Amino acid sequence: MKIVVRIELTTDWGDVNTIEVGRIDRPSQTLDPESVGLSLADGKQLLHNLQQAVIPAQADEICALRRICRRCHRWTALKDYRQRKVDTVFGTVSFRSPRIVSCACEPPWYLEAAFCPLWPIIPERATPELLALQAKLAAQMSYRRVVETMREFLPVSEKINHVTVRNRALRVGTRIDAIELAGVQPRNPTTEWTLAIDGGFVRRKGKAEVRSFEILTGRLAVPGEKPRVFACVRSELSDLTERLASLVQTHAGTPHPRLSVITDGANGIQSIYRQLPFGATPILDWFHISMRVRYLEQIVKGLPPRSETEQYTKRALQTYVNKLRWCFWHANVAKAEQRMRQISLLCRIVVPQTQQFARSLEQLAYRLDELFAYLESNHGSTIAYGKHYREHKPISTAMAESAVNQVVNARMCRRQHMRWTPRGAHLLVQVRCAVINGDLATRLAAYRARIDRVPEDVLRFLEFLQRAAEAEPHAF
Repeated sequence: MKIVVRIELTTDWGDVNTIEVGRIDRPSQTLDPESVGLSLADGKQLLHNLQQAVIPAQADEICALRRICRRCHRWTALKDYRQRKVDTVFGTVSFRSPRIVSCACEPPWYLEAAFCPLWPIIPERATPELLALQAKLAAQMSYRRVVETMREFLPVSEKINHVTVRNRALRVGTRIDAIELAGVQPRNPTTEWTLAIDGGFVRRKGKAEVRSFEILTGRLAVPGEKPRVFACVRSELSDLTERLASLVQTHAGTPHPRLSVITDGANGIQSIYRQLPFGATPILDWFHISMRVRYLEQIVKGLPPRSETEQYTKRALQTYVNKLRWCFWHANVAKAEQRMRQISLLCRIVVPQTQQFARSLEQLAYRLDELFAYLESNHGSTIAYGKHYREHKPISTAMAESAVNQVVNARMCRRQHMRWTPRGAHLLVQVRCAVINGDLATRLAAYRARIDRVPEDVLRFLEFLQRAAEAEPHAF
């Protein structure tokens, strides 16, 4: 059996052209399981040949259409052709790119100058689909693995390597950075939003004093919808608060949303809510408070009393410590501070009989001072956790910590030996968040729509040139 694949190209004005894109031989005498149907290599070659036929035909058709002035219908001059190459999902294609002399009566330029009609359509060396595909894969696996995967399944150029994929992924990250899309559904102004923030650390590239840097990650959640992931490197943003405020306002659909900010109270994250242009309710993560109380409970439980004084001290400490978590759960901060001060007083006035008991009391006092400092630095962030829990409201940064695992650890830390620059990590996590949120293509379309608009000052200048040319035609 011989298979001949031909395509028929029909222009908008009716011209028909038939092109053969491939021949496949399947002799019945040598038929085996490996030659049944089309192989992967056959499919890749057919797709590449098809792409080689379509793009030059499109270029010629666009050239023929753009040579006719849309106002005076004059046939404009063709200056020359230049050879161009473009990387596509189905291989690299070489085609002729014409340069046409524009008509003086045609907007928006009103000048006789050479221009390339394909430049607005193919402004780069790669098509937008290929850029989006490489960025999407690079956000989920290493750059070298992306090259291997694409070469396995697609007829991409052999010249594409991991450096090309990295540069294109970061280019996509630059384009979608700071582009936020509004929510699809209309929002109720009384809807309560939750912003959970946490941080993850990655290894820094180069020889620097600080060997790692932090990537701020979290989720914006609202009841009944999928949470939205965000991430950034604080040193790469001029104003982190402005970025987070724009994120919340865009999706909430109001400049003054009802927002709760949940943090673990570390690394200065708790101060973010104070700089927001609208009111926000700070919430200190319950898990971190509970674990600090757990440290105290374990120390008291492990106290080795040898005398009656030590036994009485242990029973008193157990009475005070066992009620701490209940006080925080029900927002009775005053009573919690009172019990903590009683514990601290016991640790200082009791004279232990054994050295081991003394070391345990010192450790208990140290952990208690840590808890005091933690609560003081996050003053006003503790809430009635029990009430929030019964109302099915979030009280911990669990969704932010899962975002750290999903965005940062899975791509940059866990079993990854790469080192990162802050700028490269910032741009890559933008792409990864867009892939997780499922809006990478939409954000790229929003970027293209933004750059396709001609600035107003340029339009006014062109209108001025047109009026001047109409008033004094010989001057131009």
